[in-house]
Amino acid sequence: MNRKKFLRALAGVPLLNIPFRSMSNTFGDKLCKTQKDVEGPFYKANAPLRSVIEIKGQPLKIEGRVFSGDCETPLSGAILDIWHCDNEGNYDLNGFKGRGKVKTDNSGRYSFTTIFPPPYGNRPRHIHIKVRVKGKPELTTQVYFQGDPNIQSDFAKDATQDRIIALQSKEDMKIGIFDTYL
Repeated sequence: MNRKKFLRALAGVPLLNIPFRSMSNTFGDKLCKTQKDVEGPFYKANAPLRSVIEIKGQPLKIEGRVFSGDCETPLSGAILDIWHCDNEGNYDLNGFKGRGKVKTDNSGRYSFTTIFPPPYGNRPRHIHIKVRVKGKPELTTQVYFQGDPNIQSDFAKDATQDRIIALQSKEDMKIGIFDTYL
């Protein structure tokens, strides 16, 4: 078995493919693409640009970077359109509660503060993110949270592990990192 075939075989093993992301350029695979997800029925255009999305609930900070599909090039000026339910499990269809946009800086970094959204129905806790950057296809995805028991009974069970993030606690805030690859 040659090196290319071996690395491609490893890329199919979920727990082992993470260390090989940076090698994707060596054989042209698209290992760094963030998995697409459904937009869902609650997307609403024209959310305001703001780094604080929602405040009524348990505080949550999500930070990360947006990269090109080469796994290395940060994308500045990317717009992340964010939406999720409120602390009661409802989406605001009249205004922009639980909705906002953030823009990446010159290093592709972004950050926003919101609430740790509750599960509703059989859905796990999740945040929708639509990423737009000039010259790249738009990406709609959802971020899920480690340890959520509803993931296995939802279509989220097919989510790649890089979309199920761990959360750390700092004082009363939960903090998670979510990097996105276009």
